[in-house]
Amino acid sequence: MRRAFTMIEILLATLILGVLTTLSVLTFNAVSNGWQVAADYMDKMQRTDFALNQLVSGLRSMYYPHDGEQSYNYGFVLTDNGDGDKPDASDIIEWSKMGSAIVGNNSQVADTVHRVQVMVLEEGNSDYRDPIEVTGLYARLSPDTALRSAENASDQDIDYTFANQDLYQPLLIADGIVGFDCKVLKNAEQVEAETDDRKFEDEFAASNAVPYKVQLTFHIADPEGRSYRSNTAPLVRIVRIPIFEQSQDGAVTPSENQGAPGGKEKRK
Repeated sequence: MRRAFTMIEILLATLILGVLTTLSVLTFNAVSNGWQVAADYMDKMQRTDFALNQLVSGLRSMYYPHDGEQSYNYGFVLTDNGDGDKPDASDIIEWSKMGSAIVGNNSQVADTVHRVQVMVLEEGNSDYRDPIEVTGLYARLSPDTALRSAENASDQDIDYTFANQDLYQPLLIADGIVGFDCKVLKNAEQVEAETDDRKFEDEFAASNAVPYKVQLTFHIADPEGRSYRSNTAPLVRIVRIPIFEQSQDGAVTPSENQGAPGGKEKRK
């Protein structure tokens, strides 16, 4: 004769089923959230890698006149603000270049010599003409000093350097980048530093020359503030500057050029 389930057995089975269902839902949510975090992280990594490659291309297309004379108007400038792991500790670099890297193919300055300044700016920053709407890597663009002087010969009192924060509005290169650090090798004798970070230096003030190599480090924001492996993930590139030798004839090293022009600015 078949015996029916007792009330206790039914309640126990219901309890077990509820526990298994809850565990299944929690496991599914954890896997789904982990996949979403990883996808967001990889998306930021890809965009950051694109921005870094643009910066590498921009540095490799650095411009220096072939007239045999030295000029502070074409020297590389590094403003060291810290370790570069957050916006207010990020470095600022400035140099002259040609080509569409950073500025884009449709830019009016792409086919002429122009000067660029690259930095990380935080959302809400109001140092410039228009407030910064999103944290990320930004660039400011300025026409070549020779062209600028020819077109604006009567405007002698205007500061056309990047120190004039109202003149050149920052343009977003990539969002999600919360920090930028730059280090340099000042000369070819330190070539072994390619695999030794201790050889790179944080200082390269206004100069009429360019460094031998530049090390770039970007820090990425956590996806939606959620931790993934570490607070920020660095991407690093080392760039050999092709026109280093060309810039060296009669060059003044950064330690010898106190008070040289260059539009330097310190982060506020």
